[in-house]
Amino acid sequence: MNLVIKGKELQLYFSKEQLNHMVVKIANQISADYQERHPIFIGVLNGAFMFMADLIRAVDPQLKFQIDFIKLSSYEGKESTGIVKALSGLKNDIKGRHVIIIEDIIETGLTITAVIEEMKKLEPASVKLCACFLKTGKQKINIQPDYLCTEIEDKFIIGYGLDWDEYGRGLDQLYYIQ
Repeated sequence: MNLVIKGKELQLYFSKEQLNHMVVKIANQISADYQERHPIFIGVLNGAFMFMADLIRAVDPQLKFQIDFIKLSSYEGKESTGIVKALSGLKNDIKGRHVIIIEDIIETGLTITAVIEEMKKLEPASVKLCACFLKTGKQKINIQPDYLCTEIEDKFIIGYGLDWDEYGRGLDQLYYIQ
């Protein structure tokens, strides 16, 4: 079955099974690293919600943790504006906590760098970055996630929480647009 969104045919990039395998691998690493540390997972909305849900379901059920969300915006259509707009903030105090920021994709690095700097001002014990995708060749700021599912090519991707003007976010596989 060919998927078409906004007149563009979508090409499969990663299947549900491939995504699950990557997420479970990262969840196992986090579970091992955070035993007895009670982290707080902070998801960057809207894109990271599917990745974060799968990640949390895959971590060791004995791991004690909290979740929270922040909502940012830096996109218009298929391009980053380079300007990060904070839309809503944390509900939990993170002072002295071990924070793991959950991001869907890192492209330029501008958004996530701004998020990390804001988090550090709140005096957490540590801040680590977990990203599903790192787009190669797009970074304006060199940032390497502490936990990363995979690097991807410089293609516009859609699905698994990522959208194109709010289309395709609910797809359970990752696609690219030619």
